[in-house]
Amino acid sequence: MAIITREEVEHVALLARLAFSPDELDRFTAQLNDILGHVTRLGGLDTSAVEPTASVLSGAATPLREDEVWEGLTREEALASAPATEKGLFKVPRVLE
Repeated sequence: MAIITREEVEHVALLARLAFSPDELDRFTAQLNDILGHVTRLGGLDTSAVEPTASVLSGAATPLREDEVWEGLTREEALASAPATEKGLFKVPRVLE
């Protein structure tokens, strides 16, 4: 039973602007179906006796650092390595149609 189709993999690749050969598309489709199949099996496990946790490190102290205030970058410094700027802002290619 396929959870994800080759056409769906092609669509996601198109959205991500990735190009794959037909063999790669077949391999990725099979791999994604394997992964999603395992996730589906995990969803069927009885976890009612397992205590919920917010972290795998439950009970361990989370090391925190002191907040430090320092000067940030000036606009000019932040934009210095940008490939394109416009009116003091980063200029990026349009991605929405």
